[in-house]
Amino acid sequence: MKTSVVLPARNEEKLILNTVKNIASHLNKKKYDYEVLVVINGSIDSTERIVRDISKTNRRIKIMKSKPGYGYALRKGLERANGKYVVIFNVDFYDLKLIDLIDIDLYGKDFIIGSKRAHWSEDSRSSLRKLVSLGFNNYLKLFLRFKGSDTHGIKLLKKEVLDKIYRKCKTTSGIFDTELVLRAQYEGFRIADFPVRVTEIRPPRFTNRLLQTPKDILDLTLALKNR
Repeated sequence: MKTSVVLPARNEEKLILNTVKNIASHLNKKKYDYEVLVVINGSIDSTERIVRDISKTNRRIKIMKSKPGYGYALRKGLERANGKYVVIFNVDFYDLKLIDLIDIDLYGKDFIIGSKRAHWSEDSRSSLRKLVSLGFNNYLKLFLRFKGSDTHGIKLLKKEVLDKIYRKCKTTSGIFDTELVLRAQYEGFRIADFPVRVTEIRPPRFTNRLLQTPKDILDLTLALKNR
């Protein structure tokens, strides 16, 4: 299989249909053999029903379920991904241009991060969210030797990278994707930032994340302490 797209989804009934259709349409045009793994994690709205309906018309759209939480959903999807290239998108944040990098084998890189803070990126989020991202990234640089500009959000990586680092990851919360990036860096894989456009198309789920962030940082630091 050429490409696996992992798409965590929780209470996204207003967005999920268009997101999945857009991703599948783009992949169909490229004539890739692909799968879109939609991971339902704790939804109490119609998200799951909508995805099941879509999957009946396109067998390459597959529905999965995990415990509530972005980290659990991402781990579940990555564990099942079969593609040579693996894409991580969010229902409310994805950039189809990232998929196009597959055509040129990721510019010779192993792991591409769709960075909100890269040069040429367009970030229309609130000033508070940008400030939190800056502070978090500075912490990663100062204490965990991170060399890039972003770890959260959309990504594209080769399956061989995933196979080497996935089982070493210990976190299960939303900080999981940061651990994934850092472990890839520590293993010496070639990582590059890719500019993206970020627009808030639904109200941010920010309050709980703000309260969770200190615990996430502690969990991440402990997980990487004896890597």
